[in-house]
Amino acid sequence: MAQPLTILIVEDETTLAEMHAEFIRQFPECSQVWLAGNLTQARAMIARLRPSLILLDNYLPDGKGITLLHELIQAHTPCGVIFTTAASDMDTVSEAVRGGVFDYLVKPVSYERLHQTLMRYQQRMQMLAHTASASQRQIDQMFNAYARGEPRAELPVGIDGLTLEKVLALFPDDEISHTAETVAQTLKLSRTTARRYLEYAAGQQRIRAEIVYGKVGRPQRSYRGAET
Repeated sequence: MAQPLTILIVEDETTLAEMHAEFIRQFPECSQVWLAGNLTQARAMIARLRPSLILLDNYLPDGKGITLLHELIQAHTPCGVIFTTAASDMDTVSEAVRGGVFDYLVKPVSYERLHQTLMRYQQRMQMLAHTASASQRQIDQMFNAYARGEPRAELPVGIDGLTLEKVLALFPDDEISHTAETVAQTLKLSRTTARRYLEYAAGQQRIRAEIVYGKVGRPQRSYRGAET
């Protein structure tokens, strides 16, 4: 059995980092989650804590995450890196891919998508730890880090087709937005169930997830119809 993941989130928006951490802590495959707000903190925590995986933003107060990625490569640091950033320009994407990032998630991050990535990373760790020699199929799986896989004919466990269609019907165009709470109230679902359907739909790019910052309190995840 693979060792649980230990994860360092490098993100200067503290409330956003805490939202990511709160989501990640729900899963037993993740044993520790730490937060760093800049490159200086990240370097110190990597040296002291030796995380198995880093969620790395590119735009930080004291530099760029891509710089830290290059440092990790040069130092042969044994950890994976997942970019979680608003940077979607092809120069940054190409540089990150050449640097060997395991995945690249554009903000606002879909938590359905993030969970899939964490599961795939843990599977890779397990394969590397317990396989003396790999078959071609296993090698293909390890190098297929960016593929989303073939379209699934069946919906995943916990997602009902009729309920999903009801949720999607609430987003007829990209002018309409909802939160998990408003979807739950409209469809008479629990908030947890509503969020599960919303995150699945966002992960399939059928709707868009956004971070909404109010004047007070924590930021909130909002969902909007996909652009046509």
